[in-house]
Amino acid sequence: MAQDGLYTKLHLAVRARTQPGQVVLVSGSATSDRTSGALEMVTSPDQYPIWRTPKPVIIARGVRHDYRYSIRSAHDVEAEPGHVRSVKTNTPELHKEDDFGVTPPEPPDVPLKKPSPTPGASRLVIVCYHLPVRVVRDAQNNWTASWGSSIIAKSPSESIADSRETWWAGTIHGGLNRRQLTDQDKDEIRAVLLKMNCIPVFSSNSEEGYLNYCKRILWPSFHNVTVLDQCCAAWHERAEWDQDAGSSWSAYEAMNGDFRDMLLDFLRAGDTVWVHDYHLMLLPSLLATSEPFRVDRHQSRKARIVFFLHAPFPTSQLFCALANGPKLLEGVVGADVVGFHAFEHARHFLNACTRLMGMERASVAGGITGVLHQGRTVMVVVRHVSVETDQIEQALRDEVPSHVPAIEGLIQEPSRETPNNAKRIVLCGVDPCQRLSGISLKLLAYERFLAEYPRWRGRVALVQYCLLDGTRVQDEARTLDEIKALGQRLNAQNPGSVVLIERPSGRLGMAERLALFQRSDVLVGTAIREGHTLYPSEYALARALGKRGPGVILASEFSATSTLMSGAVNVNPFDVPSVAAALDTALSMDAVEKRDRLDRDLPYVKSRPSGRWTQEILEDMETVHRQVAVDEDASLAIAQRLEIGRLADAFSRSSRRFLFLDLGGTLIPKGDSVSKVLKSATKGALLRPGVRRALQALSEDPQTTVYVVSGTTPSALESLFSDLPQLSLAAANGLATSLPDQRPQTTMTSYGTDWDAVRKAALPLMKRRAAWTNGSAVLKREPGLAWSYYRADPEWGRIQALQLAQDLESILAPFDVAVAHREGMLEIVPQAMHKGHVVKKALSEALSRGEPPDFVLCVGDSLSDEKMFSSVYSYLADAPRAPLDRAFTVAVGRKASRALFYLDDDAHVGDALAALAGRAA
Repeated sequence: MAQDGLYTKLHLAVRARTQPGQVVLVSGSATSDRTSGALEMVTSPDQYPIWRTPKPVIIARGVRHDYRYSIRSAHDVEAEPGHVRSVKTNTPELHKEDDFGVTPPEPPDVPLKKPSPTPGASRLVIVCYHLPVRVVRDAQNNWTASWGSSIIAKSPSESIADSRETWWAGTIHGGLNRRQLTDQDKDEIRAVLLKMNCIPVFSSNSEEGYLNYCKRILWPSFHNVTVLDQCCAAWHERAEWDQDAGSSWSAYEAMNGDFRDMLLDFLRAGDTVWVHDYHLMLLPSLLATSEPFRVDRHQSRKARIVFFLHAPFPTSQLFCALANGPKLLEGVVGADVVGFHAFEHARHFLNACTRLMGMERASVAGGITGVLHQGRTVMVVVRHVSVETDQIEQALRDEVPSHVPAIEGLIQEPSRETPNNAKRIVLCGVDPCQRLSGISLKLLAYERFLAEYPRWRGRVALVQYCLLDGTRVQDEARTLDEIKALGQRLNAQNPGSVVLIERPSGRLGMAERLALFQRSDVLVGTAIREGHTLYPSEYALARALGKRGPGVILASEFSATSTLMSGAVNVNPFDVPSVAAALDTALSMDAVEKRDRLDRDLPYVKSRPSGRWTQEILEDMETVHRQVAVDEDASLAIAQRLEIGRLADAFSRSSRRFLFLDLGGTLIPKGDSVSKVLKSATKGALLRPGVRRALQALSEDPQTTVYVVSGTTPSALESLFSDLPQLSLAAANGLATSLPDQRPQTTMTSYGTDWDAVRKAALPLMKRRAAWTNGSAVLKREPGLAWSYYRADPEWGRIQALQLAQDLESILAPFDVAVAHREGMLEIVPQAMHKGHVVKKALSEALSRGEPPDFVLCVGDSLSDEKMFSSVYSYLADAPRAPLDRAFTVAVGRKASRALFYLDDDAHVGDALAALAGRAA
């Protein structure tokens, strides 16, 4: 019945004994004030202690609605105990009386909310491109698997898997996905991994999506390599401009789709999905927008989603060079929580969301901040992870001693002429053999160091491991050739000063790594751009637990280590002389300063195991979930997807129809500028052809009245619809109306405002702010004023807008006006003006003429449109019994709203209008 637009007038009453000054509130999906979430009830001396809703609440007929009472005092709001109440009826009107604090038994057939899983029933599903396992055939040709050393692998201690059922999903690597596996191989691998709670994903798109798009396009871009450098310099495998070359983007999309399909079959209600890294940036949104992912009438999510980026996030200027950057951002914000290792990366992500997507920021308890997306607040957090202390202690005790001779064998000890025949002092580095690792810059600085500080010649050796994982073959080959040439030059000048070791596997085992770290006095990092690496933490702990005492860490200013390890010596790898000087400083540092620097880092290193990091991320997820639960209980933003066919059927059964349609984000795509399009003389392109045809057919139907209600100026609105003379236009959010029999003339609604005095007071402030803010402008309305910063830098524009709003509110306090802060604009409007007046006036006038409408459709996408929905409910509540058979309030996009229904976007609004036009007379 709800899809037919039928509604019920619900009269709520509650028996509640209150103290002086207290008021009873009702909130929930059955309140008419759906965004503030609390409707104030009323009483009188002769009715007390009965409190009633001041007017009936409008609810969709045949649909269950939840609500809860609370008592508000001067400083607190006390909700009644017990579960929320519910009501469902098929009658046109219903009176319901309750007792405060006395709730009936919860209905057994339909849960009030998505059931919370019992402890242990809620699963954690960790999704990564590569499963953190090694899959190989044994001597008997059987498949075997073992855990790797990744931070997302199952840890033998303090693992989240000890307290919660945990699963891992991803592809298997080691070359297995690059060759044809038989169906029998896949079945055997699945059986082996099932014992480890691992789910393999066999994607036919993995090689193209991973090696081409992820490694050749995303990886350098995320490390701040511009698209131009990728094409024309040595960063890229091939010299080309096309980011979609080889269908790499299509393969990336399909690869993410393969992961989605697997998860939709596996997930159950209450699970938490934790998606890792840039390989799967589309996955959160792909999951969230899949119909099987929503399991109840609240459109609640089947599972909660976390996305964590381990790579750096580039500046917004570089990110916007990615051809599909907006799609990647849209994919990520499908998550509930987005995490980063460093604040710098989170800041760049937030800037990209603001600048590229126009998302607004929002404060979030427990997070850095968040962004608003489709009515949800996506939390953005920074969470640090370090090493597994117990694993390192065990390796140092049991495995490292056997690797020490091999490490010592790498180092050519100095000649007998060296004072005291001391062993060489060792500098070390362990880096991927790629240009962004800065190994060449490291060797150049080391060469400068030996030249400018001759006392160290013959006494030091740099042991540099070059890890080649085969994901960027040409980059690795070029980098390795360059490194070898520099190493040969250094050893020719100072024999034994450099030891270069290639690791084609791309791996250096923990025991060998720790043996190297214990032997090395300085760990040198000169990455040009680097995300989070655990090697510095391992080095600090290995030196702290060893016999040689603390060492020194040199960290690149362009790495996350420089912000996480406060005891490190930070260097700019491009400043070769300063790096050389830092090497001398590190080698000359006394034991006291070394200990002091180590003591700064040890608390962080030893207290951030992966288990704790995981737990913190899950706590962030719970914070979001609790906030969402509170918001849903209070704001009652419960909407159903509108079935266009049912809407058209209701339209056909009616004879006096009113349509109220917002413009931007409803009839035209969100973000399109009406003024800009009109100036470019392409107004026909602003409205989709199908929308224009539908509006023409509907407005020419004698049984249908169509209003377009917009915040734009009367002249702009008239120019846009000049070829549709039967439309009723309401510009400036209802301040100026133009009906078919008077167009193009407009009628200004008078609110008793002295606009000359308002302009005289406000205009100087607005002009001054416009001069300070490039891209902003003062817009003179008829009447009124506005200051637009839509074309300004989003950050600077928002800062200026907030300050200007404060100044205007102060200077305009004597006038009956308000400063409305809309998207990209401040507008001075009458205090009582809003779009809802257009709706209520049109419906009331029809009723007074004896022609009450029997069908109303009201569609909008923004906060200002909520007033139109409220006016529909207010009209229904105040009008005589059932003058209006069917009412549809529709939000564009799934979001918190007063609307009873939603459509996904403006394209679906166009489909709905076309369907109605097909039924028009």
